[in-house]
Amino acid sequence: MNLVFTVEVPPFRRCISVLGVGLGERIMATTVLLHNGCIKQPQFFGRFVRGIRRHHAWLRRRLQKRGLKRVIRRIGHREKRRVEAVLHQISKEIVELADATSSWIAIGDLMGIRERTQKKGRRVRRIIGNLPFHKLTKMIIYKALLRGLPVVMVNEAYTSITCHVCGRRGMRSSQARFRCSACGEYNADLNGAINIARKVERHLGYMPLCGVAREPTLNYANA
Repeated sequence: MNLVFTVEVPPFRRCISVLGVGLGERIMATTVLLHNGCIKQPQFFGRFVRGIRRHHAWLRRRLQKRGLKRVIRRIGHREKRRVEAVLHQISKEIVELADATSSWIAIGDLMGIRERTQKKGRRVRRIIGNLPFHKLTKMIIYKALLRGLPVVMVNEAYTSITCHVCGRRGMRSSQARFRCSACGEYNADLNGAINIARKVERHLGYMPLCGVAREPTLNYANA
């Protein structure tokens, strides 16, 4: 049974800072608060989502060898419920943080990531394909709108390989680490989240306090 209901969305609030949200493979969401150029409160969410996915993928392989199709469907439903419960908790905590700090929410836009990983091998394609980036983004957006918080989707191009300190291009020494030849090594997910937040902070002068983003590289989300 489906229930349809109408909720009145409050007007957008006056925001004084930016909460950058980077979505990743190992850590589902990394957030950082940017206020007057100062980096505050880095947090990491959803470390266990990939583990849930991998565990159920292993279960499916074993059950397929035994031809237990009904059991495979049942564990698929269980996996979906477990992942969605984690995503709801992550999105709730992110929006509560933005609410408490009166922040714009800037989310890295991963549109097209599946197409960009086509040449990276079957294992990488499977891992990326199973990660629920789109679902988490939608949860953050609707929870933010219910609190009158503006959400901006930010082009993620080069945010993970650009140093947030000096702006030079660096390299990912591993999935978890970013290295800049001038500034040293940082957590790669945190480096990306800072760059996402800064993209929005730089353009706040071009945005109305309670309206649609005007900068062409930013796409206001109202769904």
